[in-house]
Amino acid sequence: MKLRILLLCLVLLPTLAGAEIYKWKDKDGKVRYSDVPPPSNVQQESLYGKKIPKPKTAGALAPVDGDITEQLNRQKTSDKANSDAKGDPLSKEEAARKRASDAENKKKEDEAKQTELKQNQQNCKAAQANLKTHQDGGRLMKTNEKGEREYLSDQDIDQGKKAAQEEVSKYCDN
Repeated sequence: MKLRILLLCLVLLPTLAGAEIYKWKDKDGKVRYSDVPPPSNVQQESLYGKKIPKPKTAGALAPVDGDITEQLNRQKTSDKANSDAKGDPLSKEEAARKRASDAENKKKEDEAKQTELKQNQQNCKAAQANLKTHQDGGRLMKTNEKGEREYLSDQDIDQGKKAAQEEVSKYCDN
C-alpha cells in the first residue's frame, strides 16, 4: 500500500514542478526565452501570455492628475525629507537609515498609545465595577491592618461613591 502511494507521488511530481518561462526582446531586438526573469528594465511576457508591466524608475515622478506646480511641490517635499538639517542631500544609505529610524519611532509611539489605551480600558472597567458596588447598596466592609473587618459608615460609602464616579469620568469616555 505504501509502495503504491510512493510510486503515485513519483509519477505525479514532474507535472507539479512546472517552471515559468519568460519571453522578451534584448537590446539587439532578438526574441529570448528563459526560465530566469530578464533584467528588471525590460518588458517581459510569460509563456502563458500574461504580460508583466515594465517597472517604473526610482527617480521619476509618478503621473499625477493636476497642475505641474503640484507635482514640483511634491518633489520638493520628498527632497527635503531626503536631506539633513543643513539642507545637504543625504546618501541613499543615510536616507534609508533615517526612514528606518522614523518608522521605528512611529512604531514605538503606536505601541505606547496601544498600551495606554489598554490601561485606560482596564481602569475604566475597575472604576465602573467599584461604582456599581457602591451604588448597589447594602453594607460594605474593608479589612484593616490587623486583618479585621470594618464596616463602612454611610458617610464613607458616599465618599467612596463620589471617588468612584470621578474615576469613571476620568478613565471612561462617557
